[in-house]
Amino acid sequence: MSTSLLALAGAAPIVTVLLLMAWRRWPAARAMGAGWLVASALGLAAWRMRPLWWLAAALYGALQALDIILIVFGAILLMNHLRRSGAMGRIRQHLGERVQDARIQLLLIGLGLMPLLEGVAGFGTPAALGAPLLTGLGFSPTAAATLGLMFNSPNPPLGAAGVPVNGGIGAVIDAGVLQGAGLSPDLLQPAAFLRQVAAWTGLFTGSTQALMGMLGVYLLVRWFGAPEERSPRAAWRLCRPALPVALALGLLAGSTQGLVGRWLGPELPAALAGLVTLAVGLLLARRGWLMPRTPWRPPSAQGATPSERAGNASMSVALAWVPYALVVTLLLLTRLPALGLREPLQTLVLRWPRVLGQDLSWTMRPLTLPGVFPFIPVAVLTGWLQRMPAGSVRAAWGATLRQTTRIAVTLMLAVSLAQVMIRSAQNPAQLPGMMQALSQSLAGPLQPLLAPWLGALGAFVTGSNTSSNILFSVVQFEAAGRSGLSRTLMVALQNAGGGLGTMLSVVNIAAVCGVLGLQRSEGELLRRLLVPAALLATLVGLMGLLTSRLVTGLF
Repeated sequence: MSTSLLALAGAAPIVTVLLLMAWRRWPAARAMGAGWLVASALGLAAWRMRPLWWLAAALYGALQALDIILIVFGAILLMNHLRRSGAMGRIRQHLGERVQDARIQLLLIGLGLMPLLEGVAGFGTPAALGAPLLTGLGFSPTAAATLGLMFNSPNPPLGAAGVPVNGGIGAVIDAGVLQGAGLSPDLLQPAAFLRQVAAWTGLFTGSTQALMGMLGVYLLVRWFGAPEERSPRAAWRLCRPALPVALALGLLAGSTQGLVGRWLGPELPAALAGLVTLAVGLLLARRGWLMPRTPWRPPSAQGATPSERAGNASMSVALAWVPYALVVTLLLLTRLPALGLREPLQTLVLRWPRVLGQDLSWTMRPLTLPGVFPFIPVAVLTGWLQRMPAGSVRAAWGATLRQTTRIAVTLMLAVSLAQVMIRSAQNPAQLPGMMQALSQSLAGPLQPLLAPWLGALGAFVTGSNTSSNILFSVVQFEAAGRSGLSRTLMVALQNAGGGLGTMLSVVNIAAVCGVLGLQRSEGELLRRLLVPAALLATLVGLMGLLTSRLVTGLF
């Protein structure tokens, strides 16, 4: 079979998922199941995988997804506790009391609170909680949905406590894939490779974050100001007074995310960037530094409705923030090598050395997963500290179980699909595997420019940066090797592009519209968001093209 035919056949499972979700509007789990069936049929019939090897690869993929599922469960559990305790409502009240200018409110939530929410939870949490915060401050639902999705797009690649990197990329680029890839010896261990990917990702996401504040303030006025304010010249005049603080907070958020990704890995960049930016932004607002002299409000800003203001008025602002501070502190303490606290957490190991007797080894260290520690303990502690009624606690656990079950099915099918495609390389016909065949079509000098767009395409359809990485990370990895480009750099571009694609995702747009009660507005949001998404993906691609000229293929 020719290389072109192999590439077409190898693309069939992914194309199946994309078409069923984007065209037929199938739910993610159902579409992933169809893609899994196509991959399995191709693996057994066209690639002639041994049945036991195919079954072991599929089961290994499902087991790899358990790490992600536990993190998702803990993150959603914490967010459900915060919502039902009234802590989120109290935080919204606090922001509304401190800042009256809509441009500054957008910056505080978009560059501060939303990265924090993405960092400690992810998986749709910023859209579900951040956009209603904006409407509670008086933004129109359309403005809240559009700007909320846009501002959050640089955060998923290094958010969700590291799931897109450790869970998404790590689920498919494991020790078996890294061996024989021509990498430098210090990158042959998955943990070291993923930290290098996080370092490069931080460069790209930090750069987009640095521009996001200025772009967001301009588009707020340009799209949602009064009719006479929406011309390019009038919008520029009104956004100009807020540009100093927008630039300062954008650079702060971007540099923090980039530096933390470089030195501490993928678990903390978004959360720490959000905390630092929010704290500095509130300080600037209280002191009046860099602030516009005249507050500005969009014409739709009428203030929060009683239901939107709902929160625990008796709760202090400090108590509302305690769970976030605990999560970030505990993650930081257990991730800093010098403190030596990570090693004790690694002592509990679940292992299946040879899955179904095949040369696949599955390992899980539950206590090193953020979902197990610290998310679940902090969620339980939140219920006690914030004096939640027993009924509210039970409701939070019940809602979390239902939400996680739906996500778990999708993730297990997605990782299993990817592993079948990867392991098809081991076949009696000595054919290149499905992922290898796909990589041959992507390889070339323009891969750095195209890599973010492929990542964005995966997230556009699946609604998840993690799922996009599961589908395409190995393709980017193999194509980079064929082109003589840096493998870690290309995988990082895939990861960064996946974040940008989340703002265009049909799944995410529909979810936000459902939360905000927007009826039949998905098309309008998508059309608006195409502009910033294309602009930022092009910027990241150009940065990748330039950076690829400066590094070797060993990294």
